[in-house]
Amino acid sequence: MRFQKTASSCLLLLTLLLAGPVAAQDPDLFPRPAALEPAVQFWIKVYTQVDTQSGYLHDARNLAVIYRRLPLDRRLIEQNRDSIREDLEVLASGKRTGLTASQQEILALWGENTSNARFAEASSSVRWQLGQSDRFLAGLIRSGAYRAHINQVIREKNLPLELGVLPHVESSFNPLALSSASASGMWQFGRATGQRFMRIDHIVDERLDPYTASYAAMSLLEYNYSILGTWPLALTAYNHGAGGMARAKRELGTDRIEDIIANYRGRAFGFASRNFYPQFLAVLDVENNARQYFGDFRLNEAPEFVEVRTDSFIDAEVFARSAGVSLEQLRFDNPALLPIVWEGTKRIPQDFTIKLRRGVADDPGRLLAQVPAQYKFAVQTPDISYVVERGDSLSVIARRFDTTVAKLAALNQLASQHRIQIGQRLLLPQDNAAAQSLIAAADRVIPSDGVYSVRSGDTLSVIAARFDIGEADLLRLNNISDPHRIYPGQKLNLPGPGRSVPADQRGSSAQSRETESGSTSLVAAVSEEVIPEPALRDNEAGSVNPVSNVSAPQPVQVAAEQLEPAVASEESEVEPPSLEEQGEIVALDTTLSVDETNEQLVEELLADPSDYSVAADGSIEIQASETLGHYAEWLGIRARDIRQLNNLSYREPVIVGERLKLDFTRVSGSEFEVKRRNFHVRMQQEFFSKYRIQDVAHYQVAANDNIGSIARQRYSTPIWLLRQYNPSLDFSRVQIGQDIVFPLLEQTE
Repeated sequence: MRFQKTASSCLLLLTLLLAGPVAAQDPDLFPRPAALEPAVQFWIKVYTQVDTQSGYLHDARNLAVIYRRLPLDRRLIEQNRDSIREDLEVLASGKRTGLTASQQEILALWGENTSNARFAEASSSVRWQLGQSDRFLAGLIRSGAYRAHINQVIREKNLPLELGVLPHVESSFNPLALSSASASGMWQFGRATGQRFMRIDHIVDERLDPYTASYAAMSLLEYNYSILGTWPLALTAYNHGAGGMARAKRELGTDRIEDIIANYRGRAFGFASRNFYPQFLAVLDVENNARQYFGDFRLNEAPEFVEVRTDSFIDAEVFARSAGVSLEQLRFDNPALLPIVWEGTKRIPQDFTIKLRRGVADDPGRLLAQVPAQYKFAVQTPDISYVVERGDSLSVIARRFDTTVAKLAALNQLASQHRIQIGQRLLLPQDNAAAQSLIAAADRVIPSDGVYSVRSGDTLSVIAARFDIGEADLLRLNNISDPHRIYPGQKLNLPGPGRSVPADQRGSSAQSRETESGSTSLVAAVSEEVIPEPALRDNEAGSVNPVSNVSAPQPVQVAAEQLEPAVASEESEVEPPSLEEQGEIVALDTTLSVDETNEQLVEELLADPSDYSVAADGSIEIQASETLGHYAEWLGIRARDIRQLNNLSYREPVIVGERLKLDFTRVSGSEFEVKRRNFHVRMQQEFFSKYRIQDVAHYQVAANDNIGSIARQRYSTPIWLLRQYNPSLDFSRVQIGQDIVFPLLEQTE
């Protein structure tokens, strides 16, 4: 079990914290460049000298310049900000004599040699920073409940202990913290990044469990370090994303954090990203000198838990009653279970690890035996959901099912009420009478053409049960040898078109279905039966795959045959599905520009170091799972036009990692990037809704190895994910003995 607490470890931590440094900063791992020292000192002041009822007006770029310390009074803050701006504009005009007292003070702060241009820039970057000293001390006290566990995880992963102070920067060790950007929990994971390592859905959100999230945070930092190479970059990537820091390295040609902070001008690389590493250095200093800054204090004690892994689906109230604890205490100790569980709409999932205070239940097996058999269920309470159709919006769907946009957005954990997708499955409130009646009335009719398109979450057994078809017949009719290898969008032939499935034969595992008219797309779904086994075919455009067959003790040129999609060969350059059919964005926020939309999508791909940008010469780097058909669709041209532009012959393969020139006469580079990133966002969201990364394995390439086969058969890893963990891996030149990192995946419920 990942969670383990002992009283002795807590006492040891308390002694270390009060007696001296808990983590002596390693200058090799965590350098403190002189160029960053003004920022580090600024944050030390913020964490120790001003509380949340006061703060500083300061320059946003040069943190050595603090204009004034003020109480938290918005009117007073804005009056002073305006006054400072006016003085800076006077100095920007070149005036250096006959200055007022306030202008002389500002000049002294900046120095006599400051240019007019710098003063002009400073006039638009007067920033307010709220103090944090009381919040930091509260977080330090709270940290006693978690630091022993965090340090245990860090040691298990052989990472630097200094990383354990990061929650001071993120949340002040508040497990239930929620940011304005919808980052959650003590480690402030966004949904997209968090889903890589944790279960996050409408029933369970493991970001809110400080113990599970601590393991995920260390996995993310371990990943960042493995692809970026230094801890300053890995830590900055925790805020800005591995993809963003990889771009910064590419653009500036350096991995020196001070150079990147000073010179990188990425669209999303703002104040928070620039200051993330200096803040980390500051909290290391403050925590290592906590008594000097705060005097004596006492850390919270670490609770001692017994873990009980549920053997079935159980109502929370029944479980609490059987365990002899209050529902409120059970909820407090298990924050990953969302309100839908505590309200009784959903059951505690099977195989979920429940934490109980030691002394309440020291024998997990005995506790589970105390739950009456009639209250143990083999299935989850069914969902009621709707599949988004052409022309839908949240407001339209809300009116149709007599609910509100706010309820739909909250239930489905939507980041934006303006972005839904054709084919997206939206949960409806369980007490929705309109939805219930439509579910009851809906017949399951085999399509008139006898062809079914596999949906997200389908398994062969679910499809067979839905249409009352034998699973063996379905396999035989479609020439499928492996029942686990089906994928969204695949066409399956069904026997006996037009046959209705009687209501009394409908299984509880029914998935979403559209009627022949396409007007009703509702589902009563059983959550534990909707996740397929790994189906790693990333596209069906007949893409060429770079393959690594290593058979000699020297670098080998890799043929493009079997590995992961690079781009389509000519014989398979059929028209790809339209954007709507692919489930692309169908309702963008119309108030956003193309660049702002691109920025939103970049946020969804924070952990992805792949380069999805268009270069100045109109070329792109080919990424896994993309095809010539995709490029042609996104550009509004033909695939053969792309071949001609790149002087590629009919049979000549194009390999992942190579560059390809594109024609942007019909679509701008920014519009192309939106479509391209959206494709990868959708693909990765789909994958991480079913799988999470539990750990990594290092594999040494041997003679005659096929990297594609190893990825699929041994690790069940799609190549786009393999490449994210090995961004420098050249699939066209793999050597015997080369180390390749494979993420180890676990299927979610």
